[in-house]
Amino acid sequence: MTLRDGRLLTKGEALEVPAESGAPAEVVADIHRRRYGADPRPASPKWRVQRGRLARSFVRAGIERTPAQ
Repeated sequence: MTLRDGRLLTKGEALEVPAESGAPAEVVADIHRRRYGADPRPASPKWRVQRGRLARSFVRAGIERTPAQ
């Protein structure tokens, strides 16, 4: 968003952008649940590993699509 529009986002706004950009829905839902949900318990170790892999894959693809300046 900062590269596209030149502005910084609030944390709440930042959760909307990945969902619109094709981020893994389960990762976005997990972040939203932990930040705003009534049950902010920690993720299981297995889910943390899976979430990390999904997030890295999404970020890596975004970096590869970003033109060098």
